[in-house]
Amino acid sequence: MNSMEWDSIRIFLAVVEEGSMSAAAQVLGVSQPTVSRYILALEEKVGVNLFDRSCSGLKVTEVGAGLLDSAKATARGAESFARQVNATSEHIDGHVRLAVSEVVAYYFLPDAIRAFNRQFPSIEVEILISDQGVNLNKRDADLLVSVEKPEQPDLVVSHLFEGRLGFFAHRDYLKEYGKPGSLQELHAGTHQIIGDDCNNFYLREADRIGRTLSKSHFSFRTDSQRMQVELLNARAGVAVTLLAIAEKYPDLVRLFPEVALQPFNWWLICHRDVNVNPRIHNLMTFLSQWFQQNKWRQWKPAEGRPKRLAAI
Repeated sequence: MNSMEWDSIRIFLAVVEEGSMSAAAQVLGVSQPTVSRYILALEEKVGVNLFDRSCSGLKVTEVGAGLLDSAKATARGAESFARQVNATSEHIDGHVRLAVSEVVAYYFLPDAIRAFNRQFPSIEVEILISDQGVNLNKRDADLLVSVEKPEQPDLVVSHLFEGRLGFFAHRDYLKEYGKPGSLQELHAGTHQIIGDDCNNFYLREADRIGRTLSKSHFSFRTDSQRMQVELLNARAGVAVTLLAIAEKYPDLVRLFPEVALQPFNWWLICHRDVNVNPRIHNLMTFLSQWFQQNKWRQWKPAEGRPKRLAAI
């Protein structure tokens, strides 16, 4: 297969997935005329249209759909080849791309990455603050930290840490609004609740512990955990957050410690093909060990701060 044939397959798949040439061009990082030229050349070679054009976009034709399976198989083969080439590199120096959620990136990762850099100064760590839509097969990242445990057999998965949650408010907020004595009082309409916008975690947990709520109970809504913490510190209201985050802010007061909320679990994930790469393997092993040795920082703030751990 020459490079032009591979480019045609890659562009064909992108147009199918995105539904338009402009969107495919944006995803691929090329111009729309380039995408159009490749599609027209491919259609000329096949002898029929591969897409039906309409105002709403492009829809793959029956002939085009018939080519999809082989095109996807070719793409998977190329991606696997690229992963294996990367995995066979024995050089310790180079970069590793790590995708993490906002919570992990801002509250837990900096100390771990600093310690990793002291031990492996020749490995550059590129940090992508996102765990949504990250495709390890397509090498969007080498490593992924996610709250969703994948089931695919071609992925290597290890448990990173568990994070316990609690209700919190700033002590000055409680002076102004009073400390609620129960969950019923908290949600009676006299308190400012900081809740989620789309992920509905607060509502699901409320339902699980016997409180039926709706978004109308929230004075503020955001899916950003960092923004919720900033609102807490701004004395804006009451929110659910990780105990390990709250312990970083001495003016945050825990409410209802007897209420057991569902903890979050984070998983460290990489593709099996790249796990043998020394850079990726070293970072994965280091992060697993670091989070295990620093458990107190993730979910045991009530037990006090132990002496500083020795560097790994």
